[in-house]
Order: sequence, then C-alpha cells, then structure tokens
Amino acid sequence: MKTSLYRMLAIGLNTFKEAARNRAFIGLMVGALVLILASLIVSELVVFDQQRRVVQDFGLFFISFAGVVISVTIGVLLVFKELERKTIYSLLSKPVYRHEFILGRYLGMFLILITVTVVLALAWGCVLLLRDVPIRLVFFKAVLLVLAELSIVAAVAVLFSSFSTPILSGIFTFGIYILGRQVLYIEEMLLARKGLFVSAPQLRPMGKAVTAIFPDLSMFDIGKEILLEVEVPWLYVGQALGYSLSYVVILVTIAALVFQRRDFV
Repeated sequence: MKTSLYRMLAIGLNTFKEAARNRAFIGLMVGALVLILASLIVSELVVFDQQRRVVQDFGLFFISFAGVVISVTIGVLLVFKELERKTIYSLLSKPVYRHEFILGRYLGMFLILITVTVVLALAWGCVLLLRDVPIRLVFFKAVLLVLAELSIVAAVAVLFSSFSTPILSGIFTFGIYILGRQVLYIEEMLLARKGLFVSAPQLRPMGKAVTAIFPDLSMFDIGKEILLEVEVPWLYVGQALGYSLSYVVILVTIAALVFQRRDFV
C-alpha cells in the first residue's frame, strides 16, 4: 500500500513540475493576475460607492474562470502528452499500475489547482486591501469553494483525457462545466408551472437526467452572498466540500477503469 502511494506521489509531483514549466500554464497565470489587478482600473470607472463591490466581484470571478481554463487546458493534455511522446509505454512497463498513473496525474493536477488558487487569492487580497476592503472570513470560504469546484472540473478533464483526444476532451469538459452551472436553473424550470418543460413536456426526462447526473456547480459560487454581506456558515462549506469529494471520487474511479481497458496499440 505504501509503495503504491509513493508511486502515485511521484507521478503527481512530476505532473506538477511539468505543468509549472508549461508555457501555456505560465501564460494563463500571468493573464489571470493581470485581470485581477486590472479590476483596480475598472473600479475607477464606476460610482465611488460601487468600487468595493467591483473588486470583490471581479476578483472572485477571475480566480474561478482562470482556474477552470487551466483545469481544462492542463487536464486534457495529461494523458495525451504521454501518448504523443511515447513515454506511456516505458512508464507502464515499470511496476506502475494504470490506476496509479491516473490517480497520480489527478493528484498532480490538484496540486496545480491549489497553487493557482492560492496565488490568485493573494493577488485578490492585495487588490482588496488597496481598495480599503476589509478581509472577511467569507472571502476564505469563497476561495475554498472555488477550489472545490475546480477539483470537479479537473476530474472531468482527466476522465475525458483517459480515452479521448485533447480537442474533444476540452469541448466535453467545458460543456459539462456550463451545464453544471445551469443545473440549479434547470431544477427551477422543472418545478415551474410554465416555461420550457411545460410547453415541451418531452424534454422533461432530459432535464431530470441532467439534474440527476451532472454536478450542481452553482453551489460553489457565493459571490452574491459576499456582495450582500450575507454570512455563509461553515456547515454549508463542509457540505459543499463533501459534495465535491463524492464527484471527484466517482469521476476519477471511472477514469481509472476506462484507462485500465484502453488499448495503446
């Protein structure tokens, strides 16, 4: 068991080092930092009493958006690069099981996401301080929930990368992310007495399938609560983290099973 864990940690650390040297990753990080800092300029263009709201809203949005882009970009290339460089054959010829490879890759991806989230959150904190916005506990909760959301997106990317091409994996992952952000609205439409599912009842089974299968990513967005200064209890954060963990376990397990059966010839 220890040996297997060491192998996964080694793969994870190697994945992290590869990503840290990747030009696309560096470019996305720099771009996200610039956008977060640019919220200072944007805040100058609005009414004075709205400046604090702008830097709060924009900063959190860019942390989430940049994290999603990095998750998809890096995640869909994890397995493809190994296949393209033919290194997967030498790697799997060693005492490394295929599920260890997938789990190790995801672990490395998660380390990348932690780094991205922490760096961007620190930049956001600096912007908040420059705008005289007091740092509240809810900001840390918001960043933690963003990381939980990104962990699901990364798991989806790893799943598709285990059997598909990078382009298709990226399209599918972004598609699930967008659908995940709409799950709450679809649930409300299903309960409504008028609207799409009332005028077109044949679509109701599809709507129910989406809400049952796809993760509800809207639960990780507490931007409105921050702007309205509504307190978010730790119980809610804990439930959201548990929800995220359950999806990650399921998705990574499926990815490992699919990769186990993949033929590289």
